[in-house]
Amino acid sequence: MKTVLATALMLAALNTSAACPVKRPGDAPVLPDGAVASKEDMYEAQLAAESYILQAEAYMDCKVMNSRQHRALAARVSALSGQYEQEITEYQIRTDMVAEK
Repeated sequence: MKTVLATALMLAALNTSAACPVKRPGDAPVLPDGAVASKEDMYEAQLAAESYILQAEAYMDCKVMNSRQHRALAARVSALSGQYEQEITEYQIRTDMVAEK
């Protein structure tokens, strides 16, 4: 009986994840150091961060994760967003100082 129930639950879980058209996002992108990054590096970082965040949000909307997994992914998205803001601020401060000279 336990085997039948476990098999049914496993098949239901597989169907649920198969219904989500978005793949679970992997590791967050590595962002460049804003204190030394070029304009192109920062633009590529912006695109990578936006893409990751959009993919994560779309995956969370599928509701295929339990609450612990959802919170963990939301925390990774928040950390990436905060890190990007920090790096872009460093970049802007550096480029503004160079422009003023």
